[in-house]
Amino acid sequence: MSRALKFLMFVYFVVFMTTGVFMVFIVNADEASQPWIALLVRNHAIVYAWHLGCWMVLGMFTNYYWDLFNLGKGLEAMQALRIGLPLLVSPFVFMPVYNLWLASSSQSYMLFAVIAIQSGFFWQALLTKVAPLDRAASIPWSVNNGVARSARTSNPQGPELG
Repeated sequence: MSRALKFLMFVYFVVFMTTGVFMVFIVNADEASQPWIALLVRNHAIVYAWHLGCWMVLGMFTNYYWDLFNLGKGLEAMQALRIGLPLLVSPFVFMPVYNLWLASSSQSYMLFAVIAIQSGFFWQALLTKVAPLDRAASIPWSVNNGVARSARTSNPQGPELG
């Protein structure tokens, strides 16, 4: 694993753990809490947005590792540049989850964390739906790049209608 990837993973781990600890303080705060905890409570939307973002990025990393695992590779085969595109498209994946949380009256923080990690894991499904239907999808940022897909039938245009 490269030094850049180790550094990115370290930064991610620190942000994830810090926002998680802050969320524990926010959820357990009361009137007698320290002033800095009261500040966190007032700004809980910012802290939770960062924490949800960390859950989503965890889903993206998990998806990348899942693809590597299916190819018979391990952590040593991870490349920092392959993780770049998921991080670039992460705002498109994150905004629906964040807006869902803002519109919800639920106090369940874990529910939205699960939705965020699921959105991160399936981020490729969102972008492959944008591709035209008249050709096979070749996904350049995917680990297997279409190798694991089954071969198309004799009619690559799809079934004829009418």
